[in-house]
Amino acid sequence: HTYSWYDATASEDVPYDDQGHGTHVTGTMVGSEPDGANQVGVAPGAQWIAVKAFTAAGGTDVDLLNAAEWILAPNGDASMAPDVVNNSWGGGPGLDEWYRDVVTAWRAAEIFPEFSAGNTTLFNPGGPGSIATPANYPESFATGATDINDALANFSLQGPSPYEGDIKPDISAPGVNI
Repeated sequence: HTYSWYDATASEDVPYDDQGHGTHVTGTMVGSEPDGANQVGVAPGAQWIAVKAFTAAGGTDVDLLNAAEWILAPNGDASMAPDVVNNSWGGGPGLDEWYRDVVTAWRAAEIFPEFSAGNTTLFNPGGPGSIATPANYPESFATGATDINDALANFSLQGPSPYEGDIKPDISAPGVNI
């Protein structure tokens, strides 16, 4: 797992998912049967690497920054960096640029930064302008969720971005009962 796994939370050498969310998201991206049949992911045949940056208590800034640096150069080798990084997490709405240098560095390294627009929470009930940081950065590609009727999912956060003239999310796709 030298170039395919990094655990910023507990430094475990063997991949694991104690929350289930990473496995769910990876299945949405590249899911298939072990023999390659029944390809249900949106990028069948893609190779993937994984970084664990969250625990049951959430993610710390330190863990998220360590994970982001590893993505730029897995185990110090920039040639092993992914072409795309999927981030199914987010913070609060508004202008909060604490992670923007990371997204800019990924872009400079030709890594495409996709972020979830975010889900409603007790602290962010949704509505116009609720899209989460870092999905709301101009450099990020933000994905919102739709339901079976192709309407905005009731939990998906909404744009616009707080950055003038920047429309977010960039795309919306099925996100209910996936």
